[in-house]
Amino acid sequence: MQINPVSGTNFESRTPKKHFITPDMRTSIESILLRMNSGVIRVEDGDYFKTTINTRLNFNNGKAVFEDERRFKEKVPFEQQMQGFSVLKLGKKVVLDIDNKSGEIIDYVKPIYKPFFMILRNAEKVLLDIRTNFNLPQVVKKEYLMINELTPEGNKKMKKFVLNVEKQRLKDIIKELDESSK
Repeated sequence: MQINPVSGTNFESRTPKKHFITPDMRTSIESILLRMNSGVIRVEDGDYFKTTINTRLNFNNGKAVFEDERRFKEKVPFEQQMQGFSVLKLGKKVVLDIDNKSGEIIDYVKPIYKPFFMILRNAEKVLLDIRTNFNLPQVVKKEYLMINELTPEGNKKMKKFVLNVEKQRLKDIIKELDESSK
């Protein structure tokens, strides 16, 4: 009698399953990102400008956090809003990285015992709550990032200044070499 070897059964797929957000989540994210971008404040002062960007929303004292990772330095038209990705943190154990354009969940951290549809249901509710209470500071706390940069004219002036300093330094070196060779 011949016995054939039995291979182990593996039920996991070799290609990871893709997850996508629900249509209601997409609508809420679009609205939130549009509102966050409309709050961009840009002040030019001569050769530089200051930009204040709303990058993070804390909902319900940090029980949920929505982060915009796009870092637009000025107000952008609606057609260009949905690019980059956003991060939604639900409590301390669930993190969703969401591609704004396709709605795909790029990466996630979740408890192993919690089914994905429950996480999406909770995320949908939280996003809707953030969207409806966006202008209530006691419910949704906004965190800002300030960026100081040079304008194109300021950048040209800075390059000229650096080149002039370098030119003067080289003249001094040449002068020292000439004096030491005499």
